[in-house]
Amino acid sequence: MKIYDYRQELIDLLNNTSADPASLTQTLRSLTTIVHVLNHYAEVPVSPAVSGQPRQTKPRFHQHQVHPANQPLPENSKRQLKSLLTGPATDTQEENQRPTVSQAQTAAAPQEITPEERLAADNRYIVHRKLSGAEINHHYYSETLLHRLPFAVNDGDIVEVDPQQRVRGLPTIRRVTGDQLPDYQPEKVTVIEYAELKPVPGSDVLQISSTLKKNSLLDQAPENTIVVDPFKYPGRNLKAGMVIDYAYYDRDNGLRDAADGAIRWIHEKSDYDTTKQPVKPKQVKKVAHPRHDYEKKLDYDLKQRTVLVITGVRDKVQGLKPVITKHHGVFHGLDASAEEKVSSSTLKREIRNADIVVVCIDAIHHRISQLANHHAKRYEKPLAIANVTSNTGVERAIGRALNGDPAYAAASEKMD
Repeated sequence: MKIYDYRQELIDLLNNTSADPASLTQTLRSLTTIVHVLNHYAEVPVSPAVSGQPRQTKPRFHQHQVHPANQPLPENSKRQLKSLLTGPATDTQEENQRPTVSQAQTAAAPQEITPEERLAADNRYIVHRKLSGAEINHHYYSETLLHRLPFAVNDGDIVEVDPQQRVRGLPTIRRVTGDQLPDYQPEKVTVIEYAELKPVPGSDVLQISSTLKKNSLLDQAPENTIVVDPFKYPGRNLKAGMVIDYAYYDRDNGLRDAADGAIRWIHEKSDYDTTKQPVKPKQVKKVAHPRHDYEKKLDYDLKQRTVLVITGVRDKVQGLKPVITKHHGVFHGLDASAEEKVSSSTLKREIRNADIVVVCIDAIHHRISQLANHHAKRYEKPLAIANVTSNTGVERAIGRALNGDPAYAAASEKMD
């Protein structure tokens, strides 16, 4: 008699079985039914037949008792069902599967959040400076990208990136926060700046033996030289006369450490060429009241924060830049002189990318100041109001924003 092939149904049954007791109970019932059917057709002789006695048989497949559905599945039934699927477990395996007290305590203990994870929540990451370039959030930023930034990036610095804006597929570095983790100990990297490549007689290699700044290890003694093999830098076309920056990991071994360094940067000739005649300065007519002349009056440090200044006086936008620059900030101006060209989405984008918002209300539409106030509260950005578009007004407004003072200046405060 032909027996129906239950293999595919068994595979589907096991694939759809979950870890809850009801699912395991149903699977056990199904497996027991299949075992009953197979035992009905599969009989194996246990002992030879004796005259006058019936032939004895033994079931080939082990039979399980069906458990009622309204009661939870016993622990031994779970182990029996598991043995049907994976084979019988040895005593050693069962012992290894029992969690120890230390493992249970480890599983119950909450995972402590590391300082790096806290920084990553705000899109801030530590800079791991290399001989050339840097690693930030497991991404490599080339030296070319770092040189294009308006600020210096050193080993151990914490930078803020913008994952929405990318350059060469990497998140844009918005600013250096000025903070550093107290426990982070960066590996010391020494950079020999503005070193001139010179030929080595009778060979194809080059060397550096002095710098234009006269402030490196090479300038301390004539015999101090570092060999540079052009074949290690394919595509750069190194030649004698080029001026480079050379970096190496400084472990207090002098030239032995420097020998394992690498070229960090190749300068353009315009960066160091001193043979050109200095450009004769143009005579500028003196103005009775210079518009952009600014002297810092308040003492605070913006620490590379981005300050968005919204004003309707177009010709004064760039004149406000020295206010932010002298306080070590990054200036960004928004011309709101044409009210119909300043949409809510534009203000939202600009305020979201800024750290501090200053609104000069002397020449802008009331709708713009209301939208700026709304979006600044939405993104939790400090906002201050300057009554007039002036250096002193903007400087004092930034000071109020940093101190958490009211957005508007006090009535007794003098404004230029």
